[in-house]
Amino acid sequence: MTPDKYGNTILHVAASEGSLDVIKYLINTHHCNLMTTNNSGETVLHHAVEHIDAVKYLINECNCDIMTPDKDGWTPLHFAAGVSTAEVIEYFLSTGNCDPLAKNNEGRTPLQLAKGRRYNTVIHIFKKFGDIKISHPIDSY
Repeated sequence: MTPDKYGNTILHVAASEGSLDVIKYLINTHHCNLMTTNNSGETVLHHAVEHIDAVKYLINECNCDIMTPDKDGWTPLHFAAGVSTAEVIEYFLSTGNCDPLAKNNEGRTPLQLAKGRRYNTVIHIFKKFGDIKISHPIDSY
């Protein structure tokens, strides 16, 4: 399966569309590599962040790592915060396997991205799950 000019495989596209049946088919039948990255270093999980069912499958059944950064240091949590997918953010944080204070290459955390875009629901979720140290006060956001 040949990637497109951006390096996206058919699995990246299926994840972006939230096509869970296609994702399962490609993984189970064609044994597609979940850790394949596109030209920007984005994994399949980065592309699935707008689709909770796909995210849950990729994490629970395929053991995808929530903290894998792309070339710009964006984790799937950064992506989810950037598009305000509250259900996915809440799920990511509930796993306990991600760092809400992880910084991208510009030094921005997922919470800072949400704050900059005024995604109040997402900000509330970060506060709900935020085991943030005093040195990084979440209430200042």
